[in-house]
Amino acid sequence: MTMSDEQPAKIKPTRVGRPRLGAEVGREAILSKAIHAFGRQGFDGVNLRDLARQAGVNIALANYHFGSKAALWEACLERMNLRATPCISTLQAISAAPLAYSQRMADFYAAFIRFNADLPDYGLFILQEMVQEGPRQEQVKASLIDPFHDATVPLLLEGMDLGLVHRQDASLLFFTHSITISHVLAGQGTMAFFLQPEDRREQTLKDILAMIIRSAVGVLPDEFELAIASANPDA
Repeated sequence: MTMSDEQPAKIKPTRVGRPRLGAEVGREAILSKAIHAFGRQGFDGVNLRDLARQAGVNIALANYHFGSKAALWEACLERMNLRATPCISTLQAISAAPLAYSQRMADFYAAFIRFNADLPDYGLFILQEMVQEGPRQEQVKASLIDPFHDATVPLLLEGMDLGLVHRQDASLLFFTHSITISHVLAGQGTMAFFLQPEDRREQTLKDILAMIIRSAVGVLPDEFELAIASANPDA
């Protein structure tokens, strides 16, 4: 036997830690599929292995990034919160703008309607947890509902003090508006006729805006009619 015969065979080292090739792409693909699935199937209806297959990634990669379905759900909640944060900032800026109340209210709701139209999964994700008591419901309320509530209620109370919005429970009015907007626009399959093509979509969003404001102020005074016509969701 030669010395070379006595040498142990070299074992190719395995890489531990962060996967390299396509790892971030795979993570984003899983997140995208998961947000969609959690909004339509609920937490109990989602399977991590199925999501990995739908995203075109190995289950090992899904386990590496998230480890469990609960951790994946929390990552989806965080992503939804990040998507909502710019809208919250826009709403706060509109509310504080040096404009007539009617214009601020129209711009405010136009921005909220646009947000829900562009992200229909938002309303569905909330709905799934609002009908299931437990810690996830509390997390959704704190992360996805309360920020919009806290931005909206002061504007509604201001309108009531000015005599422009009917005196009523501002929090209840917020929930009535937000549930209506988010869930009408979340059902985009059944709403397809109203949302395509683009010019029809824009008119539908404008019509929803008028309906929401009318529910708060009653018969629209001229100033609100003009404000709705010129509403800027990007104000």
